[in-house]
Amino acid sequence: MEYCKYHPLKPATWYCAACDTHTCDDCSDESVYSDERRCFHCGAPLESLGAAYTVEPFWHHLKEIFRYPLNPPVMTLILVVSALGALLSFIPIIGVVAMLLAAGIFTKYSFRCLEETAEGNMVPPDIQDAYQGGLILIVKMILLLVAVVLGGAFLATFVGTGITSLLGMLVLFSVPAFLISYALTDSILSAVHPGNILRIISAVGMPYGILIGLIFLMGTSVDVLSYFVITDAEWITATLQSVISNYYMVVMFHMMGYVVFQYQEPLGFYARARTADIPQVRTQAEKLKAHVSVAVKEGQYDKVISLYREYLNRQADDVGISDSWFEFLYRSGNRELLADFAGSYLKLKLKKGCQDQLSLIYRQIQQLLPAYIPQEGEVCYQLALNCFNAGDYTGAVRLINGLQKKSRDIALLIRSFLLMAKALDELQKGEQAAKCRQLVTQLQRKADSVS
Repeated sequence: MEYCKYHPLKPATWYCAACDTHTCDDCSDESVYSDERRCFHCGAPLESLGAAYTVEPFWHHLKEIFRYPLNPPVMTLILVVSALGALLSFIPIIGVVAMLLAAGIFTKYSFRCLEETAEGNMVPPDIQDAYQGGLILIVKMILLLVAVVLGGAFLATFVGTGITSLLGMLVLFSVPAFLISYALTDSILSAVHPGNILRIISAVGMPYGILIGLIFLMGTSVDVLSYFVITDAEWITATLQSVISNYYMVVMFHMMGYVVFQYQEPLGFYARARTADIPQVRTQAEKLKAHVSVAVKEGQYDKVISLYREYLNRQADDVGISDSWFEFLYRSGNRELLADFAGSYLKLKLKKGCQDQLSLIYRQIQQLLPAYIPQEGEVCYQLALNCFNAGDYTGAVRLINGLQKKSRDIALLIRSFLLMAKALDELQKGEQAAKCRQLVTQLQRKADSVS
């Protein structure tokens, strides 16, 4: 099993031949316009590894496997075909044809279940798929069965019953591999080829024995349950037995399809799970974060800067990405870019109602830029208010000092210098506090004259 280069505990689902790296879904770049994925690192198209590394083993998936046919259309098909087949089976000649048709319908539908499951579709296929080619398929199976029986009789006559019995056990052991091969190739000759059967068995390995055991248990369950539904009404008995048989047939073929899905890589093809609750395309912000994560792990810091700048030029009000950008600048110690971004970032956080976060952000900025003072008046006032409430009166004075040069908002200046006067009082600088209050009086007169 291969794991994602950037998430070592996460199974890989994509491979970049250009970089010779394996990645998961999160660390690959999906296209909005197609199913194609590209490498975040080099931009080359990726090869899908399917769900081979992420799918749950079939023996852990038994509850869902047995629930598979419990779908209204599928159960309706099982009940209707079982009831009609049982009813018509009592009519001479017509009954034989009816039984063949019923068997053909469910054999065909069961193979469709195997095929769809192998491709990663865990939802039963449309029941209309059961009505096309079922009779031809069941005739092929019957002819194959007759050929096996005749071959067995021939061997028993000329070779002996011991060797024939051994070969018969091997044939029974190979049945799931044969059914899987036929579903994948749609060719009887290809499906019975010993090489193809051995390839499937070797690809699955030891769990093939678990598959055989589960199929045997299901077959035994059909016999046991069929015995318990025997009633005095032959038609009801035949219907119930047919329902049980058809239900288990769909379950068995679905389980074989799941085995193909689980072992798709050694079997030589790739399929991806198709479930409606997995989003196929992430938002631009989610994809940016994933791309940045890959670039950081690759040490491509210039690329990280370019990615953030390009995105924020289009989406300047995205708080989440702005938080990530600030965190990157702070952690990387990039003073120049931080100085350019700090003012707009503080203003955005204030605009979005994050007043309680401003003080922490400001302290982080000061660690890299000790002399930094915001140029936005509202930001300065809010930070000063936070400092005052926290008992940092010197910090409050420092933030408000010279604010009249940055802002012409008289109301804001009045609030700010009143706060500064209170801070100076706490610092026992009465003379400077008095000057602040004089400035407030002048501002108030100016405001009254304007109004």
